[in-house]
Amino acid sequence: MYKIVNTLAAALSILPNFSPPTIAAEPVSILGRGVWTEVTPGGVDLVNALSCENYGSITMVADPARPSNLFTQFHCQGVWKSVDYGLTWSGPINTGDGGAGASGAGGLAIARGPDGEPPVLYSAGIRGTGVGFWKSTDGGVSWTNYLVDAGGDRQRFYPPVVDPYDPDHLLMTAHQRSLVVQSFDGGKHWSEVLIADGMKHVGGTAFVFFIDTGLAETTKATWIWTAEASPERRIGTWRTSDHGRTWKNVDTNEHPHGQMQIYQPNKSGLVFMPGANSRAGVLRSTDFGETWTRVGIAMDQATVFGTPGRVYAMYAWACGGCRLDPALQSAPEPAISEWTRVTTPPEMAIGPAQAATIFDGTNHIVLTANWRGGLWRFVE
Repeated sequence: MYKIVNTLAAALSILPNFSPPTIAAEPVSILGRGVWTEVTPGGVDLVNALSCENYGSITMVADPARPSNLFTQFHCQGVWKSVDYGLTWSGPINTGDGGAGASGAGGLAIARGPDGEPPVLYSAGIRGTGVGFWKSTDGGVSWTNYLVDAGGDRQRFYPPVVDPYDPDHLLMTAHQRSLVVQSFDGGKHWSEVLIADGMKHVGGTAFVFFIDTGLAETTKATWIWTAEASPERRIGTWRTSDHGRTWKNVDTNEHPHGQMQIYQPNKSGLVFMPGANSRAGVLRSTDFGETWTRVGIAMDQATVFGTPGRVYAMYAWACGGCRLDPALQSAPEPAISEWTRVTTPPEMAIGPAQAATIFDGTNHIVLTANWRGGLWRFVE
């Protein structure tokens, strides 16, 4: 499936701060379109527990200013980078001051940096050297730890989400606690967001997302929050449009353990979220998440992502070394109907915790971080 691409490595090695990749996938011209290809870099351990209970990789993020550049973090092994649309990967790159902070069990978020500068990377972790919140302003080389001064001293968080209009405005949920925190200065200081009594729970990690309304002022205040599915409780999905001062329960849907990703293809009000259990399939909203309709094939889903032409949904669960059907389904925009079950390679042992979609000037490309299943690439 793979081969060393020495010519590509040699060509890229003249770029500043470039480390030649270890393993490369075969070129797109050989692979063809519509094929899932594993692009996990050589030297990464996806099997052994290592120093911090290794679950592989749970995040895949693309530089907003440079779509060729992507980043992922492997549990206990640091941050890796691609500069060729996910074909090849080099790392770990977190070799500067504080770099060990990006080598725990956690994941990444990304924001656009100042003009001409690298992106801002955020890392949050729950085990190992990366427990807590970390920030890099030099493209993932050096990292600074900032104490989350809200909700007590338990510094275990999932990666933040970034306001699409303000790279310093972050929201973050705590690991297995009903805690949401917010920062307006890029993570240097945090405050707790009050939640409704019906959202409070013991155990399980909720996820929160900004809803892009098309306006900076209302987007910063409009979020949805979804609880982790549990047979012992029924919490569902909640929405706020006033910075969390008030919340409304908008659906019974909850997410599988360990991950959730929503998708907004535009700013018209259309939002998709993965459905699980009694809401299995894909949920579709046309009013910025105020109401939801179930579409798609009735099978549990964990992530939704898309391109201008299609919407995709897949399933995963944070279960370490288990094998799970990725349950890929897809539909053409506007994804009201025509959902189709799509096969995936048998080597894809589990679906993604997160996907990133990029455009190389010709093709839309999907990159996914599939837990211990490694990294995968799909050219539409």
